[in-house]
Amino acid sequence: MTKKGFIFLLFTFIFSIALTFNIKEVKAESYEGNSVEIESILKDIVARYGEENIIFEDGIILNQGETIELPEELGITWTSEDSNIVEVEGYTLITTGVGTTFIIGEGDSKYHIREVYVSAGYESIATFSSDIPKSRIKSQYVVYLDPGHGGYDPGASGNGIIEKNLVLDLAFKVKEKLESAGVKVIMSRTSDVYVSLQDRASGANSLNPDIFISIHINSAGATSASGIETYYYKSIDKPLADKLQAKLISYTGALNRKVKWESFYVVRETNMPSSLVEIGFLTNVNEANNMKSASYQEKLANAIFDGSINYLRENIDLGSNGILEGNRIYGNNRYETSYEILNRGWNSSEYAILASGVDYPDALCAAPLASKYDAPILLVDNTSLSNQPNLLASLKAKGVSKVFIIGGTTAVSSEVESGIRAAGINVTRVGGSDRYETSVKIAQLVGSTTGEVAIANGLDFADGLSISSIAAIRNMPILLTDSRSLPSVVSNYVNSVNINKTYVIGSEVAVSSNVANSLKNVERLGGANRYETNRNIFNRFKSDIGLNNLYIASGRDFPDALSISALAGKDNNFVLLSNTNYSEESIRDTLSSVKTSIGNLYILGGQVVIPDSVLKGLGISYIR
Repeated sequence: MTKKGFIFLLFTFIFSIALTFNIKEVKAESYEGNSVEIESILKDIVARYGEENIIFEDGIILNQGETIELPEELGITWTSEDSNIVEVEGYTLITTGVGTTFIIGEGDSKYHIREVYVSAGYESIATFSSDIPKSRIKSQYVVYLDPGHGGYDPGASGNGIIEKNLVLDLAFKVKEKLESAGVKVIMSRTSDVYVSLQDRASGANSLNPDIFISIHINSAGATSASGIETYYYKSIDKPLADKLQAKLISYTGALNRKVKWESFYVVRETNMPSSLVEIGFLTNVNEANNMKSASYQEKLANAIFDGSINYLRENIDLGSNGILEGNRIYGNNRYETSYEILNRGWNSSEYAILASGVDYPDALCAAPLASKYDAPILLVDNTSLSNQPNLLASLKAKGVSKVFIIGGTTAVSSEVESGIRAAGINVTRVGGSDRYETSVKIAQLVGSTTGEVAIANGLDFADGLSISSIAAIRNMPILLTDSRSLPSVVSNYVNSVNINKTYVIGSEVAVSSNVANSLKNVERLGGANRYETNRNIFNRFKSDIGLNNLYIASGRDFPDALSISALAGKDNNFVLLSNTNYSEESIRDTLSSVKTSIGNLYILGGQVVIPDSVLKGLGISYIR
């Protein structure tokens, strides 16, 4: 195969560093490893010889101590950028160390650049053996897509195509199709960036996806060369390669260049089943014109999608006994997290609930209102709308025409309200003189067809959040109280409506017996701490809860649990509250009791919010 360019992978490792949620949460960062250093070397080479004089060729991977012969091309003289890693003697490439460097071939006023990675050996490849179990039990398929090349490595070019650009566009099309089928997709790069060979493999291996697919375009000196081919290296790669190749040929009608074995870095050094697809030759005018066509790109994307799905369904079991997997949901901050939840839960929505992302009291009772209007809860910063453009963009993207703003102008500013009105969205502000009156006003909007109400402490958020999704499911208003006495505005409301069942949430420290005794037909749902209360609520209403999705959020801060409560209520699911410092026995017991019934388990936040160590202590084996 004559292929111009390296095979590059960017591992975009998103992690959380913000205040509250945040695995997308304080800021999404890129995994760089040694890529910055290697890119700097490549930049120097490009600057030295001039981009117009450089021809990028195949990358080379070697083991320490290995020696290979380079093709003897007339008039080409090869040199090494770093003799401490490799040396070139004539056409013999000799390894002298471990690491990444480049060799440069000079001839005919052109410079042929090849990246060389020398590894310590095969022992790091955990799944190199063919005796890996056919099935891994998990709750969601995970696919790692690698659009080849990027940054200073354009890949092949010709006939109006630059490889790095087209394969990125195609990867996005495949990603959209996979995600619409419920598959979690990780992209090696989502923009025009460079990453070293070494970082590419370590990035994918650290996330342990089910499959890895690298997308490339072929080139050749002979313009008549044509067709599609798919590569594998490990024995576990070939079934995936076979599926992909069969679909690509079936959907496109291209010449079948078949499935081939080759020591490409991305398939050799990745631990999971991996394949590299070459979707055609851009040096062939007819194939180049096909690949520039939107309809042909759709055929390619459908083929990669179907080949992937077929492989996953035949080899990966979902929802079975044994392994409990958690998938993180996150944004760059608590506000972006709420938008991410909106995108996951609603294709469109007439209504939305807007609540303060800074303080909890006014919004604590919003989940039943959100359920009544099938609305998401979006968090708002108490600043102008122009300072949070993604808020308005999210509302417009989902077709929202009506919003409820929870709380007064100290919670959500009048500037935000006026900006939303100016965008043509109807606004209803729901707020009282204090948190207790606000809870009553929300309850009046919610109404109650069951005669049930929940009473929770208004000076803390945990108990109110624990009952939120249940209140949403049961169309049950949540009212706030002082721990020692029921506020008169709440008492007046309770006495004015037909309440026949009252759930008091929390221990007597949270809601005293004095308050409980003033209410009708009381059932207390409490525990020694907020986590036990959360568990006891789950157990009490287990028959109402669907376990297709179960959520875990921090029990030490409110934003993520508040935002997800609307989605959990919408789908009859539940939000478990977790300690962020250690694994609570009560939550571990809850998860263990329903382990075999959980469809998808989602964790709100990244390592900063709820560390992997805490989750693993809860019995979650895989965390993505």
